[in-house]
Amino acid sequence: MLLKNFSLLFVEDDPITQEQMKILLEDDCKIFYQAYNAKDAIALYNKKNPDIVITDINLPFMNGLELAKTIKEKDISQPIIVLSAYDNKDNILNSINLGSDGFIAKPIDVELLYKRLNAIAQTLHNLAYCDPLTQLTNKRFFDQEIDKLLQKAKEETLEFALLFININDFKNINNKYGYKVGDIILQDIAKNISSTLFHESVISRNQSDEFLVLLKNYTSAEQLKQIVYQISKATSNNIHYQGSIIHYSCSIGISQFPQESKNKSELLTLADQAMNNAKKLGKENYFFAYDNANILNKVQKDTELLKIAPQFFWHKKYEQLFFNEKEILLTKKELLFLTLLFNKANYQARYEEITLYLWGDPYLEKKENIKTLIKTLRKKLPYNCISNIFGIGYKINFQSDNRLLAKLL
Repeated sequence: MLLKNFSLLFVEDDPITQEQMKILLEDDCKIFYQAYNAKDAIALYNKKNPDIVITDINLPFMNGLELAKTIKEKDISQPIIVLSAYDNKDNILNSINLGSDGFIAKPIDVELLYKRLNAIAQTLHNLAYCDPLTQLTNKRFFDQEIDKLLQKAKEETLEFALLFININDFKNINNKYGYKVGDIILQDIAKNISSTLFHESVISRNQSDEFLVLLKNYTSAEQLKQIVYQISKATSNNIHYQGSIIHYSCSIGISQFPQESKNKSELLTLADQAMNNAKKLGKENYFFAYDNANILNKVQKDTELLKIAPQFFWHKKYEQLFFNEKEILLTKKELLFLTLLFNKANYQARYEEITLYLWGDPYLEKKENIKTLIKTLRKKLPYNCISNIFGIGYKINFQSDNRLLAKLL
């Protein structure tokens, strides 16, 4: 029931009716607020900002129609249902003129009340949680759903997978064929992904060319791989537009709870990195986060030098770029190490003791290998970069430009 996502303020001076409505509605809405007069209702509304208001007309201090007018002056879009034991023409017309979302006569028809509330909840849901182009849920809804799963995991054992899906070369498609074609592709991908998922799975549009999926009901690692494979196939397709056949495809990264992490931010980051690794393997691929470290392992002996452009790394805390105008030459191994460090680790240096938290990358957990890499990088990186990354007492987070990294690799 969508009403469960929204708070409700019920304004009524009769304590018996208040108790009856609390019993009826409290478990079906997110939060049930109560006010026994218009003055308290306005104070509660200003403090709590409920999503839906239900008010009787006969109230102390001011009547319910005046209360509704006061609330509408603050927020014209606020959904309000007006109740009254007197269903005369004037009350109904005044309620309509105020822009209320329904007039219900007392004694209350419970079925009609729920019908009105569910219609309001559907409208609020579409405004707050839906992407208007694809009709999927949005990132706000996705965040709420994953938070619910993480909370549920504290009480019972469960597993789920997070899929980070990115459309390959979407910017080029828009530039070449126009945004109308881009919109058609987004709608096609949304429909095709939805057709492959279990009923309780969640699919949301994240950004212009990204989708997020929560898979909850798979029974084994093999079944998960099969589902991901089906999604990968479903997100590789052709559309016909004005005599042209336009091909699109996606890259998919997968992280798993609790195997890779129990933290929402980390799961998203790992899935994002896995998606970028899928792109490195070639378009129309998917990649699991538990193999992220293998990208580094594959190039341990690679000594090919790569040019790192000026001002490559961005410092999140101080909002400044590290590198000066000179190019830096790094091996693939060194570059990948830096990328993992900047994207995945909380780095802390104390008394020259190096501590890295890399969420299960076995290769990078070997202290001697880390220290060897750091000694090499100390010699190669500019001083302002070294002082921030390897300085005593610093604890900072970094991010790198993955688009540039993909080009380099």
